[in-house]
Amino acid sequence: MTEVQVIFCLSKKRLKKLQEKIDMIVNKLLLILLSAFLFIGCSTTTPAISEYRISVKPNIPVFTQTGCKDESLKVAQAFSSTSLMTHDMNYGQGTHKQYKFTQSQWAESPNRAITTAIVEYLKSTKLFKNVQISKSRSKNGLILETNIEDFMQYFSEDEKESFVLVRIDFTLIDVKTGKVLATQTFDSNIKVDSMNAEAGVKHLNIALENVLNNSGKWLSEVCK
Repeated sequence: MTEVQVIFCLSKKRLKKLQEKIDMIVNKLLLILLSAFLFIGCSTTTPAISEYRISVKPNIPVFTQTGCKDESLKVAQAFSSTSLMTHDMNYGQGTHKQYKFTQSQWAESPNRAITTAIVEYLKSTKLFKNVQISKSRSKNGLILETNIEDFMQYFSEDEKESFVLVRIDFTLIDVKTGKVLATQTFDSNIKVDSMNAEAGVKHLNIALENVLNNSGKWLSEVCK
């Protein structure tokens, strides 16, 4: 009888230790699961960022002026503020405030995209023998410098009204003499029909088209 009691006591101790181990494992699993749920609950979903392109379709001009037909034109990389050299899409509010759209950005920096648009447009005018990009090593007689003074969407303080403004300076320079042949500033201000970045991009493209069309008319007069 005593031997049976000893065996029973040993079995009871083993069962107790086994139960303690099981409890420890269960507690660890519960702690892991709780941590996982807390992590999932605290994590935030980052909204997708929409990318927008500067894409213009200016009027294809028909100019008869031949004064620059024998000249090669190089379009220098545009000058601009540093904010137009990044992919960030900024907007103005009121008189002095400027912010950045958090869910919208440019697919290509405005500085680079606008410079490319100017080159392509001037090629279509056929006012010059050829039009070269700034990195071209070929010789040219004329350089066109541009300064993008403004290219942005603006909102009123109460965010009930919006407009876009594009303003670009154009300067035509004789390479040989370094003389400024002509300079002109063009701007286009257009009211935006919706209070969002997508509508702003649409109207910025239209405003840029207006500026390009006016620059072509101006150069045609310079090239008489």
